[in-house]
Amino acid sequence: MKTRTWAAFGSLTVNLVLGLVIAAVFSATPQARAGQGHVCAAHAAAHTYAAPAQPAPSAPVHKSHIVAVRMGWAI
Repeated sequence: MKTRTWAAFGSLTVNLVLGLVIAAVFSATPQARAGQGHVCAAHAAAHTYAAPAQPAPSAPVHKSHIVAVRMGWAI
């Protein structure tokens, strides 16, 4: 009888500790993300990037009638 009682209390204790660990992990994660996002937002305003140069327009390409028919572009 004593073994069964200690086993029940031991199982209850282990489950309670695991539940508290999981709750602590999931409750601490949003705070870490919020702090990291705030730092990035503060530094994002200081960076300026030049727009990439637009490439020259390419020469006109002869499109195949077969491709237009298969894609449903031709009647």
